[in-house]
Amino acid sequence: NGTKTVADINNVSFVLPTVALLQAHYFKLQGIFTDDFPANPPSPYNYTGNPPANLQTTNGTKVYRLRFNETVEVVLQGTSLIAPESHPIHLHGFNFFVVGKGLGNFDKGKDLSSFNLVDPVERNTMSVPTAGWTAIRFRADNPGKTM
Repeated sequence: NGTKTVADINNVSFVLPTVALLQAHYFKLQGIFTDDFPANPPSPYNYTGNPPANLQTTNGTKVYRLRFNETVEVVLQGTSLIAPESHPIHLHGFNFFVVGKGLGNFDKGKDLSSFNLVDPVERNTMSVPTAGWTAIRFRADNPGKTM
């Protein structure tokens, strides 16, 4: 029907900037990125069922600012949009702890109680299961390198 499906996180498809993000931050360059990346999907739906006709995805170079040494938890939800398959995820510059994993849509009300916060496995790459989710935690202690 003339549309394309691309990768997105929280309904935002990343647009590669002309200047490195850390360089733009360090030199206070305007117009390279915005810091309005949503903390949660603004248009949630049944990710493992039939997707809606309009995903309401936007394009942009948006960032979510973290405090240095902040502990961050991210839940990565697999979808049924294209082909059902597990999807590997790598976080550059960090190891992270896999604190939870499950099938279906992540349900904060019930799935948090199954998190392993005592001795979670540490990884630098993991897989989000087909039609499922994986929760990771890491400490934001590696801001990266500027030019």
